Amino acid sequence: MVLLGIVWNAFCNAFTRGLGLELSHGILLLILLPLLHIGSLATLFALFRSKLFSASTMGEAVAATFCGAHKTLAFGLPLINTVFEGNPNLASYCAPIMLMHPLQLVIGSLIVPYFKQMVEEEEEKVE
Repeated sequence: MVLLGIVWNAFCNAFTRGLGLELSHGILLLILLPLLHIGSLATLFALFRSKLFSASTMGEAVAATFCGAHKTLAFGLPLINTVFEGNPNLASYCAPIMLMHPLQLVIGSLIVPYFKQMVEEEEEKVE
């Protein structure tokens, strides 16, 4: 409950004071962050399916990919607030993680059907 309060407070502070970003920087973040997230998902999935992790199943590779690529708002926001407390640019430092979290949820929900199909196909081959 305390963590939820911290995250809520950070969102409220950021949006009442403004994010401190120019429009062009906000647009750049909205373009780059999804591309970086999709790239990290693809890279991690390729890594976990490589010969380096050959003992892992497809399900384990998918789980490791999601766990490795997703950064949590609940951990990052309080950490940024603690480290940069009192800094006038605090909202600017919080902006990337506050934009990235919803993007991770959307991108993750869009690729789940593909990962699910891959896992089901591997399970059918095993049977």
